[in-house]
Amino acid sequence: MMTVLCTILGICFLSVQSTSANTKSATVISTGKLIKAPYHAVSGYIYQSISLTHKQHNADHYPLTTFYATRSANIIRPNGNKAVYNYIKNGNNHIHGWIWRGYLVRVINVQKQKAAINKLISLIDALTPFSHDKVTLLLKNVGRKESLNTLLSTLSNLSGSITDTSDIQKIETMYKLLKSDGQTLAAIFQNGLKKFYTGVIALHQFNNQVFKLAEGLLALIPD
Repeated sequence: MMTVLCTILGICFLSVQSTSANTKSATVISTGKLIKAPYHAVSGYIYQSISLTHKQHNADHYPLTTFYATRSANIIRPNGNKAVYNYIKNGNNHIHGWIWRGYLVRVINVQKQKAAINKLISLIDALTPFSHDKVTLLLKNVGRKESLNTLLSTLSNLSGSITDTSDIQKIETMYKLLKSDGQTLAAIFQNGLKKFYTGVIALHQFNNQVFKLAEGLLALIPD
């Protein structure tokens, strides 16, 4: 800061005083890895580090850029509020940093996800009657608040109770499909499967609950 000082004799001079940024850092509570997935950043700033002290990019400048989220952090912002930030980067890694999760929308290749749904239905339909009944009963028993991890655990346990080798392989394939795409498929069913006609969509709301996925699969399984 520059200040003008004058003496009683009318002589004036400049005084330069240094100022510090005094920027508070965010406090990290926990961090974790994410399954790499594509997003669009619809607003906000991308920060250089999770301390949130340096704004590196304005997301408004990249409305059509596809970013990939790979890490997540639960933090306490400098203002005291808790929030979740994701680490994102574009395809060539030129634009990267941390952004509030609420500014990200998931980009979904609908045709790929519809193929995954059809694959699941085909696998269930190809099971022997005993295993088919077990899987459909499992889906019917999925609670409204049940998580994807719980569904995966139940499916894994089911696989261990079946002796038919072919059925075991089919259930293991189902497990892998759900583990990689289960959350996305649940979001598609949650938002209404029939309305997805375009090649790529962006969804704002994702959660870990799979009731709608189970309900949707049951409706598609042939009688």
